[in-house]
Amino acid sequence: MKQFSHFLSGLSILLLVSCSAPRSILKLQPQSEQTSWFYGQEFTGDSIYGIIAKVAFDEVQHPWYVFDVDISNRSNMNLLVDPSQIFIAPFNAMKEPLDTIYAVNPESKIMEMDKNLSINAANQKNRVGMYLVAAGIDIATGIAVLSDDNPRNDELRTDLLPLAIAAGAETKFNAMDLNELRDTWKSTTLRKTTLEKGFAMHGRLLVPVSPNASYIQLNIPVDEKFIRINFMQLRFNP
Repeated sequence: MKQFSHFLSGLSILLLVSCSAPRSILKLQPQSEQTSWFYGQEFTGDSIYGIIAKVAFDEVQHPWYVFDVDISNRSNMNLLVDPSQIFIAPFNAMKEPLDTIYAVNPESKIMEMDKNLSINAANQKNRVGMYLVAAGIDIATGIAVLSDDNPRNDELRTDLLPLAIAAGAETKFNAMDLNELRDTWKSTTLRKTTLEKGFAMHGRLLVPVSPNASYIQLNIPVDEKFIRINFMQLRFNP
């Protein structure tokens, strides 16, 4: 009975360690009654000095909120749109401010991936040298076995080349994934742009998640003022 009790205790510990609760689903709901819908997304917005911003919360892709942002310039001056200067102001349930969180800078992300791709390219070149060395060793071993009179060595093989190729395949796949991710950042995100008067731009904005916030205020700078767009953060248990 004592051994069975120890077994149950060990099993309970194992279950506690191996099981994890699913993460809550976070959604941001606009706090304005003036909204419009487009393909399931609820857009809200505001304007200042002739600059019009329309924003929809898309989803949470941990560790980021993903917003779809439209900015139109109907003023008489050009506007520099810099995602790295856009930020959220989270608030708790008592409407007390938490830490300010700035949006992810796409240019920094793209540069980071360019560096990783450069490292991968160098690794690929090094792999070619390894392939040649491995092939040379395999050939030399084969010649040595053929010229050896000892029958016990007839099955001796190194097979270093297949191992080297298999090791290099992972680097190649990583490079392919990085290229796709880089293209996504370049083509879909809101990029630093001088928005001329009469023109508009659209893109995705990624901001680190504030999981403990009850309210989120998105702030888009326009000169020394801000377009402020308010959301309530909702949590859903899966």
